[in-house]
Amino acid sequence: MKIKWFSLIRILGLVTVLGYHFFVKAFPGGFIGVDIFFVFSGYLITSLFFIELEKSGGFTLWTYYKRRFMRIFPPLVIMISTTLPFTLLLPSDFRANLAKQVAAAIGFVTNRFEIQSGLSYEAQQTPQLYIHTWTLSLEFLFYLIWGALLFVLVLWLKKQGLTGKKLLSQTRFIVFVFAILASVASIIYLEVTFDPKYLSYSYFAFASHAYPFFIGAMVATVVGVRISEKQQAHFASYPIKKMLLWSGIPILILLLLSLFGKFESSWTIRTNLILTSVLTAILIVQFRILHERTTRPEPKILTILADTSYSIYLFHWPVWLIISHFVPQVLLAGILSFLISFVASAFVYYGIEPYFHGKKPAKWLLSKPFYAGLGVVVLVGFGVMLTAPALSKTERSLHEAAIGEAMVSLDHKGQLSQNLYDIGNNINANTSWGNPAAGFDTSTDMRLKQSTSLSENILDSSQTVLGDSVMVGVVPYLSMILPDADVEAQVGLNLDSILDLFEKQVKAGTLGKYVVISAGANVTNDMTADVQKIIDSAPKGTRLVFVTPYDGKNKAVLNEFSTYLKSLPAKYPWVAIADWATYIEPQDNRLWADKIHFAGKQDVAVDYLNLLAQSLNQVAKSRPKS
Repeated sequence: MKIKWFSLIRILGLVTVLGYHFFVKAFPGGFIGVDIFFVFSGYLITSLFFIELEKSGGFTLWTYYKRRFMRIFPPLVIMISTTLPFTLLLPSDFRANLAKQVAAAIGFVTNRFEIQSGLSYEAQQTPQLYIHTWTLSLEFLFYLIWGALLFVLVLWLKKQGLTGKKLLSQTRFIVFVFAILASVASIIYLEVTFDPKYLSYSYFAFASHAYPFFIGAMVATVVGVRISEKQQAHFASYPIKKMLLWSGIPILILLLLSLFGKFESSWTIRTNLILTSVLTAILIVQFRILHERTTRPEPKILTILADTSYSIYLFHWPVWLIISHFVPQVLLAGILSFLISFVASAFVYYGIEPYFHGKKPAKWLLSKPFYAGLGVVVLVGFGVMLTAPALSKTERSLHEAAIGEAMVSLDHKGQLSQNLYDIGNNINANTSWGNPAAGFDTSTDMRLKQSTSLSENILDSSQTVLGDSVMVGVVPYLSMILPDADVEAQVGLNLDSILDLFEKQVKAGTLGKYVVISAGANVTNDMTADVQKIIDSAPKGTRLVFVTPYDGKNKAVLNEFSTYLKSLPAKYPWVAIADWATYIEPQDNRLWADKIHFAGKQDVAVDYLNLLAQSLNQVAKSRPKS
């Protein structure tokens, strides 16, 4: 039974997700569309279960599993097979670890793959081609668990002698109660395990993100696809103004969440997504009423978009990564990505998928040219996976930089660490950092190129350096200008965590008189507030140097933040700015493919060090904080 206007729910979920991925500046909270899909999925699956139970008086688990698998797996494999060859158009960093990405996608475990990466959803050094398939991991797990539970429930009730309407009503009641309990349990688990520094677990884990499915299932027990004659009569006379009001308000709130939500905000994970699920449940009820309230058929374009929405979701992300790499205009890239994804999805849904559902395939699907082309695509895809690097250049350079950072730290600890330091040197000799034969400069050569030296006043004082992954790449050479600095630099740090480190050192009395802070590429929603807290909590005698962050793929937000940083010296003479963003922007082709990092590129590191040294010398001429 086709419910008119349910297409609007699918389209709303699709539009918000596409808006988030294509135009993240305009729709920073658009990822809520995923939860819209989850609620609708739980509703639809449970509604279909009740229809089968009412018709046949039972529930066939194998048929259910087969139907679910054939719905989601073939389009997934087709998407991966057809997009893999086109990844050759992208820099090699995008293909790093590609075989594991593909295995995780078709094995429906991308969510675990992302949790184990240890990064938040938005903290990827280089966007992964199939990261969006994490949603299928949760859906597939829900299908498995829910189907088994429903099967056992029906089997148990039938053994109690229940049949017909009694079986249906009792099953509906138990499912309703269980769905409520499961939703509450999932939300409680989310709140108890929530860690603002590890958002990826709360977002990707099934246990903490299962509640949308069960909220949808709960709605299905009350207002399913098939309803009673009494409900039909009630809905047919339901005031249209009231229905429009209860549809318009949730849609408005969902759009506001898409426009103003932030992934890194604790409120998003702990409240906004729960609110999204509840609002979607309300929309399902209202559009189910609208189906009974109107006789006008749904516009064909809505039906087509809803039918292809799953495949559009599958195709849009890898297509966007490829298109946006060659088309710098965001709006044009977004439009092209949607059109290509839509055409590919229509081709899959109307041309190929019917074959997997037992329908007579189109003639071209059985033709030799089609099979020949399919074979070429699959072979090229396998070749791409087999030749993909295990690590991206960015990741490899950061690993090597981390080794160098550890060596610097050990060297500062004195003779007790000499043995470990010697081991580190041996390791370092086999990396690009210390191997002249690999075509890179040695540390000595680099020291000669580093032209700006620091004043004795700075060197005779104490220094603290706090930074993120960009600073990690500089640390092995930082000793050339700050040989005695206390350095805290880690991959993934943002200004929130930098503030924590800063305040701890202030409290412990270990903060240096000269402090360098290099962070901001990992964007948060309160960076200016963090900087102000750093300035306010800095003890007397402190001089601060902030480095403007640069991300070639996120210029709008960071340009605004850099403008704020550059306004600080006028207000605080003991603050200086090393304007790395302005310096590197016209030559960001010297950075790695992510347009942020340069670890392992000594010529870029030299420029960074010179800029840092100039800013330190500048702030040294001013009076410290008084």
